[in-house]
Amino acid sequence: MNTAVSLLSIFASFAKIGAVLIGGGYAMLPLLEDEIVRRKKWATSEEITDYFALAQLLPGVIAINTAMLVGNRLRGIWGNLAASFGVVSVPFALIAAYAVAYSQMHEYPVVMKILQGVRPAVAGMMLAMGWNMSRKAVKSVWGTLFVLAVAAVAVIWNPPLVLFILAAVAAGIVWNACAVRKKGGAA
Repeated sequence: MNTAVSLLSIFASFAKIGAVLIGGGYAMLPLLEDEIVRRKKWATSEEITDYFALAQLLPGVIAINTAMLVGNRLRGIWGNLAASFGVVSVPFALIAAYAVAYSQMHEYPVVMKILQGVRPAVAGMMLAMGWNMSRKAVKSVWGTLFVLAVAAVAVIWNPPLVLFILAAVAAGIVWNACAVRKKGGAA
């Protein structure tokens, strides 16, 4: 726990991330990398990737789970709360304002076109995040082939999501166990 990091600083950093978090939790990783790793130097890129992966396994919203994990690492329960409130404060205010505005403006075609124009940007951010995560996590040709195989199965056969995730987790555990056994040590 790093008591040198102020709770206000944690709140402000995550409020900044939350303010531009268009596209949900998956768009968060590049923002975390920029703010938490590069600017603040509160964590390494590998730690952020690990927190993000763990946040996806926990029930709940990925952005909030990730903020909680980082905040907890920095200042314990109070850092957890500061990061959580920070990441949701701006979106909450924007959603409240959007709800009021949308109820009055949804019949205007220009508003609908603007919303449609945001979709490709979100898709691009998610693609960039996937590329960056795979570059850090996949360190061999076999790992690359595994990622491509999983992506192909997901796109072609569209298996039930829960079973697909459980199968991928099981495959990752087996993969890691084989790697550890091959090296003759513990993980």
